[in-house]
Amino acid sequence: MNKILLAGTALAMAMAAGSASAANSLNAGTMGLNIGFTSATAISGSGSPADFLISGKYLIAKDTALLAGFGFQSVDTGAAANATSTDIGFMVGMRKYMKTDDFAPFIGGRLQYLSTRQGANDVTDFALIGEAGAEYFFGKQFSLEGSVGFGYGSAEAKPVGGGTSVKGTGFGTKVFNLGANFYF
Repeated sequence: MNKILLAGTALAMAMAAGSASAANSLNAGTMGLNIGFTSATAISGSGSPADFLISGKYLIAKDTALLAGFGFQSVDTGAAANATSTDIGFMVGMRKYMKTDDFAPFIGGRLQYLSTRQGANDVTDFALIGEAGAEYFFGKQFSLEGSVGFGYGSAEAKPVGGGTSVKGTGFGTKVFNLGANFYF
């Protein structure tokens, strides 16, 4: 429900931001904040959610951006069996814009690390992802973007109470992102 509310709010802001022919903010030295949501599974197929990451970008040239992201959440299910967890995620990457018009397609790559609790398992997930997508600017300081990622991932699930851990790797298209960008 929160994701639907976020998408509706972003769409309403976009419609109020200006016309479709707005000049965008893709200039060297510009910083941007991305608030979005990622598909429910990371590239390794472990099921590690990555949608708690907040990321930003810094344009080092008109068509090149450095990406960074961090996420933290503390979860307490309220169960009597101490079902609490702390989820942490990091992401770094680079993006190259093919065009810097109001519709700006891009390609890029990123490294992602997630440490989450999935049921009775602590899951560590590492991914190396290549991505392709596009941003559409509704105003100078606001855009919506979507992308799909393709790459390699590795995950390890360790039972919380001890026991044998399970490791897995994956290769393929499993990361889908939608987000809103705010530039300043």
